[in-house]
Amino acid sequence: MYYHVPRSEPAADRPSSRRRPPAMSRRAPVFIITGGQGQCKTTFLHLVLGLTVGLNVRVRGVISPGYVRDGRRSGFTLVDLATGEHEELSSIDPDPRCEVHGRFYFRPEGLLFGRRALAPPDPRKTDLVVIDEVGRFELQGGVWAEEIDRLVALPHPPMIWTVRRRLLHTVVERWNIQNPVVVDVGTASVMAAAEAVMDAVWEWREAQTFCAVPAAPLLPGDRVAAPALCADAAAGAARSAPVILRRCYGPDE
Repeated sequence: MYYHVPRSEPAADRPSSRRRPPAMSRRAPVFIITGGQGQCKTTFLHLVLGLTVGLNVRVRGVISPGYVRDGRRSGFTLVDLATGEHEELSSIDPDPRCEVHGRFYFRPEGLLFGRRALAPPDPRKTDLVVIDEVGRFELQGGVWAEEIDRLVALPHPPMIWTVRRRLLHTVVERWNIQNPVVVDVGTASVMAAAEAVMDAVWEWREAQTFCAVPAAPLLPGDRVAAPALCADAAAGAARSAPVILRRCYGPDE
């Protein structure tokens, strides 16, 4: 069963603007932004990220805006979300150095650039992983398939993927995604999607903050100090502390 992110409801009809999504599993959820070809999945993703990265969400991964020539999709540029750097990924222009997938020629420099950006993240330094997009080339074992295999095999932060609607079920089955959060651009609200992503980020941050850490045994006369994150929060948060320190709840929670 999929959990779908709906359109925003009027405030009076919505129990709370900060409800947690249903429990997915012990793994962090995978949000799948889906829609038909040319239905602005990457634009929707860009808008969601615009509402989250301003809250000091530490993002890794790639976004791949396409470009058009003579009214036809002609290639893709790849942006590393952790650094802001970009590289041409593919085009329809023949090149003997390139990997051919469908009608696109994937540049070796672009593939290497993307594989570095999609290396398994340090969970202590990453809140969100983005892959734009997971499609038929990955289902055939190409482009980002190996990177996705590694990511889903390890404990990972919340992730956002973009997937064409007609490939949605196949992608979910191929990578055995448990209870994916499906965000259909035809029916979902950008704001509701961003709120759901932030809820998942809170859960991830809280799990990282309160995970057990081996400590030296106490000696007579020793005092227990508050963890640095909690101490910063109590003191109003240090300048270097992350903005995301605690969840914001509605008045009825």
